[in-house]
Amino acid sequence: MLGALRSRLGSLLWLSLVLLGALGLALPGGASASPAAPSPRVNTADYVEVTGFFDSSTSSFLLRQIASSQDASSAVLIVRLDSPGALDASIGPVLHAMTESSVPVIVWIAPGNAQAGSAAAALALAAHRAVMAPHATIGPAQPLDLRNFEGAGAGDDGSTRSAVQDIARDRNRFLRDDAVDRLLSVQVPAEEALEAGLIDGIEPTVQELLLSIKGLKLDVAGGEVTLPTDPLTLRFVKMSLLERLTHGAMRPDFAYLLLLIGLFGLIFELYNPGLGAGGLAATVALGFSFHAFGALPVSWLAVAALLLSLFLLTADLSGARLGALSILGTVSLVAGTVFLYSGAHPAIRLSWWAAIGGVVMTMLFFVSVMTSAIRARTAKPLPGAEGILEAVGVARTDIAPDGQVMARGTLWRARTLGAAIAQGTAVKVKGVSGLMLMVEPTNENPAPSDVDALAEAESET
Repeated sequence: MLGALRSRLGSLLWLSLVLLGALGLALPGGASASPAAPSPRVNTADYVEVTGFFDSSTSSFLLRQIASSQDASSAVLIVRLDSPGALDASIGPVLHAMTESSVPVIVWIAPGNAQAGSAAAALALAAHRAVMAPHATIGPAQPLDLRNFEGAGAGDDGSTRSAVQDIARDRNRFLRDDAVDRLLSVQVPAEEALEAGLIDGIEPTVQELLLSIKGLKLDVAGGEVTLPTDPLTLRFVKMSLLERLTHGAMRPDFAYLLLLIGLFGLIFELYNPGLGAGGLAATVALGFSFHAFGALPVSWLAVAALLLSLFLLTADLSGARLGALSILGTVSLVAGTVFLYSGAHPAIRLSWWAAIGGVVMTMLFFVSVMTSAIRARTAKPLPGAEGILEAVGVARTDIAPDGQVMARGTLWRARTLGAAIAQGTAVKVKGVSGLMLMVEPTNENPAPSDVDALAEAESET
């Protein structure tokens, strides 16, 4: 029974990671390895998508793609942008690369409900041409780093205003101060942004965008370039798998759920020694979760409350009861969930579905999975079977998690209490569940009679 629980938990943990990854990959800008640069083609328009928070993965991806577009002599690089802003990522290198690029970079804020806030707004302003879809918004551009949010633009020392003004004036030296002030404080709709000179056009689809830039003259590093009048061929380029996984884990909801999944796996492995699928999945989940927490403005006191809640629930469950500690653990779990991103920018908040799902998932784990695991661990053998306990036998087949062992001259069905056991390994009986032995590897030698009986059974088959 315990082996089956281990196998099921491992499968559930891996399934949870796959589902979270699938949710991230299914969102715009999904992941695949970047293709090798093709032969130079002047009629090629490279197309990339930047969605979600602007982080280190996004920055390295854009820097690599700007260089790749120049190496491939592409006609233009189109960046579809939909981002609330930056997290722990300086856009300086990206802005510099765009400025020094010999290939025009066009930033298109799309689809219709897309936004470019914080550093993403500055990125759009710095492009050689900025375009928005109808009903998309740009701004607020303050703060440039969402982790420095102090509420309604409070606490700005003027550096953000100065940086945005410089970038905006490079785009349009006749830009009015009130347009910059509005961009700093609110989301500006596409029509208003075009009228104020913050962007260069409004295009609903990428096809119309390509039509609008035919024969367009743009100033780039090294002089003026004229885009081809012939139809451009789109070449879609996406993030590498690792970049997409780390970028997807940066979402506040995913980081929170990955933390819980990782802790579930560790708790289960502590109760059931032996590194299995649950332990590996837990390691992966915690790795991605703490990578995200290193950039997200989390409350570490709330993280401590989540850890405390799982400790209290585990301690109470170990005593085969759900009492006062369980109540305290539940309260700590809810408090840690609610205050995990307390005081953060509105874009960095835990959604209601993730908060409710995390609490419900935790309670189900302890009430169902852990209760069954502890019951199986402490199950008493059936009357008359006590004599087989602590007996040393030999595995007739691989036990992963079920198999057969020869013990006390009898062939038994067996299940491993830990990792898989190879055929021919000496095993010790640690428990009996019905007519199945619970075994684990041992360094002790099996009885000669069991070895002989096993050889005889093998010869008969």
